[in-house]
Amino acid sequence: MPSAFDEMTERAKADYAGGTALQRTSREILRAAMAKEDFTVEPTEWWHFNYKNAKQYSIMNVRFEDLGN
Repeated sequence: MPSAFDEMTERAKADYAGGTALQRTSREILRAAMAKEDFTVEPTEWWHFNYKNAKQYSIMNVRFEDLGN
């Protein structure tokens, strides 16, 4: 990826044109996979995705280990 996770620079922007071809391709593969499931990318953070109807779901404080139980 063109930037480190949680890096707040121009390189972190979803449409950053710099970086290597491999970095840009990897970012686009992630973005396409997330879009296929109705997530949209946050413009300022290539790693931050939002679900189309996220606001209709309450925020939960559940450990991953407890999901599905």
